[in-house]
Amino acid sequence: MNLQMKISPKHKEGDITPGSDYRYHPYGDSAITAISTAKLGGDCVFATRFGNDTNGKRLYEYYKSCGISNALMRKDEQAQTGMSISVYSDLETHENFVASGASMRFTKEEIDDAFIVMPDMFLAPLEELGYDEHTVVVKSEKKEEEEETSFVKTLERAEEKAEKENASEAEENKDIPEEKEDALEDKTEEKEDIISSETVTSYIERESLALYALKKAAERKVDMIFQYTPFTSRYPLETLENIKVLVISDEMLYKLTGFFPNNTEKALRSLMALSQKVKAKYYVVQQGNHGAFIYDGSHYEIVSAPSTLVPRNPKENEKRMQQTFMGALAAEYLESKNIVRASKFAVIVSLLTRAKFGNLEKVLSRAEIEQYAQEHGIDLFR
Repeated sequence: MNLQMKISPKHKEGDITPGSDYRYHPYGDSAITAISTAKLGGDCVFATRFGNDTNGKRLYEYYKSCGISNALMRKDEQAQTGMSISVYSDLETHENFVASGASMRFTKEEIDDAFIVMPDMFLAPLEELGYDEHTVVVKSEKKEEEEETSFVKTLERAEEKAEKENASEAEENKDIPEEKEDALEDKTEEKEDIISSETVTSYIERESLALYALKKAAERKVDMIFQYTPFTSRYPLETLENIKVLVISDEMLYKLTGFFPNNTEKALRSLMALSQKVKAKYYVVQQGNHGAFIYDGSHYEIVSAPSTLVPRNPKENEKRMQQTFMGALAAEYLESKNIVRASKFAVIVSLLTRAKFGNLEKVLSRAEIEQYAQEHGIDLFR
């Protein structure tokens, strides 16, 4: 659950900062993608965990109202529903505070269950799902060597001492019977028969469940829609072979390749460089807040936002695509199997939900999008 609040630090008095509007929303990129996919006509199964509390009940009812399947929604009796607080300031800044709660308590069994529904497409996890922890016990070779060296040195010192003692007592022992000498030899052998104990070390291994989910998708050869973000960039991208659509912003593409795709030549150069490392059927570059560049390895297409939706305010025009882009892209691509059509639809949906505050309340249904387009003379797919 996410609590969004507007505050006015300019009017702070003592330790009280006044605020105005506040709203509750689901939090996280995966949640927003699931909501927009379902509201725009896609059959969406969203795996999530709630605590047995008020926030959990509100989220559950909200997801159902959006048309999301509840097949993989789980109630956790041992943890609270995850909570975040997003504070928006009249100084044009915002900050997020997050307590993950039940959201970080997934299990491998739940992830396995997610693939039993045989999805047509799988969204690569955009946040961590938790960790599977287990103890690993291994031989401590270094320690063994140290202990063995220490034992040998001790034995050598003992032998030197014994030789000196034997030399000083040699005369005294001349008249000792053979049986006595044998007994002393047996005693010495018994002392020397020392065996060092085997030593081991152990550590806790943490396996990322987000990465586990990704591996499961690969094993089952499920087509994946992959959004490149600072988090998903940690995945072993060069080993993934089942990416159907890779979505990346122009800024992230620039950081990866050194080419800012602000024209066709640079976009192609950067995507050709990217395609050498990360394999995908389609590459979709989000170009700021007003268009997308699509590349399939040999051909490219450019889709632009309708002029009636392009922000006139320079500050608005500098913003990035909303997360609703991903849901719209997934819903339309699964319907039409046309990546250009899906990208155009996604650009329009993103622009219609570009408000930074309360944008989830503005996620329109497919019927509402179509009605809006008809009223404003917008072609959704060309």
